[in-house]
Amino acid sequence: MAARGVPLSHSMTSMAVDDLWTTADIAHRLSISAHRARRLCARDDFPPPIHTVGHFVLWRARDIEAWLTEGRPDL
Repeated sequence: MAARGVPLSHSMTSMAVDDLWTTADIAHRLSISAHRARRLCARDDFPPPIHTVGHFVLWRARDIEAWLTEGRPDL
């Protein structure tokens, strides 16, 4: 249920945004350049994106964090 006075679609959007990362978010989290993040995201062993909106590709933050925990390659 949406918060009182907040449209349901807005409530759902703000909740989902916290859980989704772009390549810029991934670069920030890994302390690497955006170029390096794009190359990393293209690897076969990187978690697959869940959605594309325009030119933005989105990943679940928890998938990236799990990938980091499970032993990502050296950056």
